Amino acid sequence: MQNNSRLGRRRSLRLTLSMPIVVSEPQSSTQNPLERTHTLSVSRHGGLITLRSNVNWGQSLMLTNPFSRVSQECRVVYLGPEQQEKRQVGIEFLGPVNNFWNISFPSPGMRPVEANA
Repeated sequence: MQNNSRLGRRRSLRLTLSMPIVVSEPQSSTQNPLERTHTLSVSRHGGLITLRSNVNWGQSLMLTNPFSRVSQECRVVYLGPEQQEKRQVGIEFLGPVNNFWNISFPSPGMRPVEANA
């Protein structure tokens, strides 16, 4: 089975959003985070974050939204090249997620509104 992101199709719209998050390993408590970082973009199904920590493709991580204090398990689905001791890491939530990012996403199939110049 091929990953949708490798085919250039996404299950939901990505939104550019810089939001603080806490990353930890699923078996540890959030009081011992792996790293505090931020998102670059988010979707209903996951997001793109930056990490200094060394993670592997397929690795499970626990993300915690510090505003809502909601935690959600995810897995690493993309590893970007290392730049300035950080790398972009794509994550996908493992199960159904109800508003982890605390924002409203457009309905599937909706197109962005274009501003008149």
